[in-house]
Amino acid sequence: MTTAITIYPQAENTSPAQAGKAKAPDITNDNFFASFADVLDVINPLQHLPGISTAYRELTGDAISAGARLAGGALFGGPIGFFASLINSIIEQETGKDVGANLYASVSGKYEKTETLS
Repeated sequence: MTTAITIYPQAENTSPAQAGKAKAPDITNDNFFASFADVLDVINPLQHLPGISTAYRELTGDAISAGARLAGGALFGGPIGFFASLINSIIEQETGKDVGANLYASVSGKYEKTETLS
Protein backbone atom coordinates (compact mmCIF):
# COMPACT_ATOMS: atom_id res chain seq x y z
CA MET A 1 0.00 0.00 0.00
CA THR A 2 1.40 3.39 -1.05
CA THR A 3 0.53 6.70 0.57
CA ALA A 4 0.70 9.87 -1.49
CA ILE A 5 1.47 13.11 0.27
CA THR A 6 0.63 16.41 -1.38
CA ILE A 7 2.17 19.59 0.00
CA TYR A 8 0.49 22.88 -0.79
CA PRO A 9 2.33 26.17 -0.25
CA GLN A 10 0.81 28.25 2.47
CA ALA A 11 -0.54 31.66 1.63
CA GLU A 12 1.53 34.56 2.86
CA ASN A 13 -0.04 35.91 6.04
CA THR A 14 -0.11 39.67 5.78
CA SER A 15 -2.26 42.25 7.43
CA PRO A 16 -4.22 44.69 5.27
CA ALA A 17 -1.71 47.41 6.16
CA GLN A 18 1.23 45.24 5.07
CA ALA A 19 -0.51 44.18 1.85
CA GLY A 20 -0.65 47.81 0.69
CA LYS A 21 3.06 48.47 1.26
CA ALA A 22 5.63 48.15 -1.49
CA LYS A 23 8.02 45.21 -1.33
CA ALA A 24 11.67 45.09 -2.30
CA PRO A 25 11.95 43.93 -5.92
CA ASP A 26 13.78 40.82 -6.99
CA ILE A 27 17.24 41.51 -8.34
CA THR A 28 17.01 41.12 -12.10
CA ASN A 29 20.68 40.80 -12.97
CA ASP A 30 22.66 38.93 -10.34
CA ASN A 31 25.22 37.37 -12.66
CA PHE A 32 28.81 38.50 -12.28
CA PHE A 33 29.48 38.89 -16.03
CA ALA A 34 26.75 37.36 -18.15
CA SER A 35 27.11 38.98 -21.58
CA PHE A 36 28.86 41.52 -23.74
CA ALA A 37 26.33 44.10 -22.52
CA ASP A 38 27.93 43.82 -19.07
CA VAL A 39 31.31 44.71 -20.60
CA LEU A 40 29.67 47.79 -22.15
CA ASP A 41 28.24 48.69 -18.73
CA VAL A 42 31.79 48.79 -17.36
CA ILE A 43 32.80 51.61 -19.73
CA ASN A 44 29.47 53.49 -19.57
CA PRO A 45 30.04 56.37 -17.11
CA LEU A 46 26.27 56.82 -16.67
CA GLN A 47 26.23 53.49 -14.83
CA HIS A 48 28.82 54.63 -12.27
CA LEU A 49 28.27 58.32 -11.45
CA PRO A 50 26.57 58.74 -8.06
CA GLY A 51 23.00 59.94 -8.38
CA ILE A 52 23.08 59.93 -12.16
CA SER A 53 23.38 56.14 -12.25
CA THR A 54 20.18 55.70 -10.25
CA ALA A 55 18.25 58.07 -12.52
CA TYR A 56 19.75 56.43 -15.62
CA ARG A 57 18.69 52.94 -14.51
CA GLU A 58 15.20 54.12 -13.56
CA LEU A 59 14.67 55.85 -16.91
CA THR A 60 16.10 53.13 -19.12
CA GLY A 61 15.14 50.05 -17.09
CA ASP A 62 18.72 48.85 -17.41
CA ALA A 63 20.34 46.74 -14.71
CA ILE A 64 24.04 46.43 -13.98
CA SER A 65 25.68 43.20 -12.87
CA ALA A 66 27.90 42.99 -9.81
CA GLY A 67 30.99 42.35 -11.93
CA ALA A 68 30.36 45.35 -14.17
CA ARG A 69 29.72 47.53 -11.12
CA LEU A 70 33.00 46.47 -9.46
CA ALA A 71 35.08 46.76 -12.63
CA GLY A 72 33.58 50.14 -13.53
CA GLY A 73 34.06 51.42 -10.00
CA ALA A 74 37.73 50.45 -10.16
CA LEU A 75 38.10 51.95 -13.65
CA PHE A 76 36.55 55.32 -12.80
CA GLY A 77 37.34 55.60 -9.10
CA GLY A 78 40.44 53.51 -8.48
CA PRO A 79 40.65 51.58 -5.20
CA ILE A 80 38.16 53.88 -3.48
CA GLY A 81 35.69 53.41 -6.35
CA PHE A 82 36.16 49.64 -6.17
CA PHE A 83 35.38 49.51 -2.45
CA ALA A 84 32.43 51.90 -2.84
CA SER A 85 31.07 49.63 -5.58
CA LEU A 86 31.63 46.59 -3.39
CA ILE A 87 29.64 48.15 -0.53
CA ASN A 88 26.93 49.25 -2.96
CA SER A 89 26.67 45.71 -4.37
CA ILE A 90 26.39 44.22 -0.88
CA ILE A 91 23.63 46.67 0.05
CA GLU A 92 21.79 45.92 -3.19
CA GLN A 93 22.05 42.17 -2.56
CA GLU A 94 20.57 42.57 0.94
CA THR A 95 17.86 45.19 0.30
CA GLY A 96 17.03 44.78 -3.39
CA LYS A 97 18.05 48.37 -4.19
CA ASP A 98 21.38 50.13 -4.33
CA VAL A 99 22.35 53.03 -2.06
CA GLY A 100 21.02 55.69 -4.45
CA ALA A 101 17.63 54.02 -4.81
CA ASN A 102 17.36 53.54 -1.04
CA LEU A 103 18.18 57.22 -0.47
CA TYR A 104 15.62 58.25 -3.08
CA ALA A 105 12.98 56.06 -1.43
CA SER A 106 13.72 57.56 1.99
CA VAL A 107 13.53 61.15 0.71
CA SER A 108 10.41 60.61 -1.38
CA GLY A 109 8.56 58.86 1.45
CA LYS A 110 8.01 55.75 -0.63
CA TYR A 111 8.70 53.52 2.37
CA GLU A 112 7.27 55.34 5.34
CA LYS A 113 7.31 53.95 8.84
CA THR A 114 3.95 52.63 9.97
CA GLU A 115 2.53 52.62 13.46
CA THR A 116 3.03 49.42 15.39
CA LEU A 117 0.20 47.66 17.12
CA SER A 118 0.64 47.03 20.81
